[in-house]
Amino acid sequence: MSEYKTSYGDHTTTTEFRITNKSSMDQVPLPEYRSTIAARPGYNRAIGSSISMTPFGSMSSGGGRILKTVTEIGSSSIHSSGLSPFGQNAASTIRDTREREKKEMSDLNDRLASYIEKVRFLEAQNRKLAADLDLLRGRWGKDTLSVRAMYEGELQEARKLVNDTNRQREELEKEIRKLLDELSEYRRKYEDALRGHQIDRDRIDELLNQLSGLEAEINLLRRRIANIEEEIARIKKENLQFANELTKARSDLDQETLNRIDFQNQVQTLLEEIDFMRRVHDQEIAELQAMASRDTTPENREYFKNELASAIRDIRAEYDQICNVNRTDMESWYKLKVQEIQTQSTRQNLEQNYAKEEVKRLRVQLTDLRGKLADLEGRNSLLEKQTQELNYQLEDDQRSYEAALNDRDAQIRKMREECQALMLELQMLLDTKQTLDAEIAIYRRVCVCACVCVLHHKCTHVRW
Repeated sequence: MSEYKTSYGDHTTTTEFRITNKSSMDQVPLPEYRSTIAARPGYNRAIGSSISMTPFGSMSSGGGRILKTVTEIGSSSIHSSGLSPFGQNAASTIRDTREREKKEMSDLNDRLASYIEKVRFLEAQNRKLAADLDLLRGRWGKDTLSVRAMYEGELQEARKLVNDTNRQREELEKEIRKLLDELSEYRRKYEDALRGHQIDRDRIDELLNQLSGLEAEINLLRRRIANIEEEIARIKKENLQFANELTKARSDLDQETLNRIDFQNQVQTLLEEIDFMRRVHDQEIAELQAMASRDTTPENREYFKNELASAIRDIRAEYDQICNVNRTDMESWYKLKVQEIQTQSTRQNLEQNYAKEEVKRLRVQLTDLRGKLADLEGRNSLLEKQTQELNYQLEDDQRSYEAALNDRDAQIRKMREECQALMLELQMLLDTKQTLDAEIAIYRRVCVCACVCVLHHKCTHVRW
């Protein structure tokens, strides 16, 4: 059995050849091929040095060193008797040197013997390898086709696997590009959603500012309404007070009217009394004149007549003066009272009209403010509802986008892991292919060398 080993990095290919008889070439079985592959980039081929023996018993190696046989030369014994101490020391030194040289020569002879044995073993192995080489040269044409078919099958499977891997890699690259495009699209949508979210936040802030302004305006309107209601209460109180004063003035007017009527009745009574007294006085005067006419003395009659006329004139003048004074006082008092009542009534009417107009205006303003307040409250509730809906929608969109992004990230991680696994498998296949290519090239060179050797051997036999 012959064994041929090829070292390729950490990869070793071993080929065994079994022969039964060197002379019978037709009965040689096919070689059993065993290949173990461990993919490693680069290779280091160990080159052994060729060793051959010379015809004269010496051995030559690839390094060019030559070992020669050294014989021991016997020396005469030197007796210590009859020598000086210096001679004894020199003799002992020479003896020690001779002993050491003997020992070294013995070691060198042992090493030479072991080396010669190794050379003989290597010569036998070379003869065996030469026989194996002759066997290979004889079987060169028979084994090449089977080995080639076996390697071609493996190469086809390797090429098919490489093509499938390349196709899968292209598909995965397309899928990765598609996923990257989808990821960029989702990122763009997410950024758009974030921008929309920011716009919604700005809008919410603006609406909150408007809501704060509306609430401040509502509070201001409520304070104004409270002030207006307080003003209305005060005006109502003043109106009630004015109504009480008007009622009192009317009662005073009625009382003064009654007093005026009473005074007019008194004046009428006094006038009637004056008229009655005038008639009584006229009657008395007539009686006195009648009595005077009965008097015999004309001087007395004239005197009494003049006195009576003077007294009557005085009384009448005094009465007229008193009546005029009383009439003037009554008229001035009545005019003053009537003017005061008219002035007070006019002022109360004006104040009442002003209060009515103010109350009417305040009621209209209160109605408007209540309407505005209702509108603002409705708008406020609508804005709060819209804000809440926008927040809910924003949270839902954010959750959906985060879920979609997480799914896409998970898919991308999974695809990357699969891609890495496929790339590792592809790298392993490429390493295997490279190793197979190198092994095929080595085997091809070996076959070519074997063929050349066979041809050279045939040419040598032809020459002989």
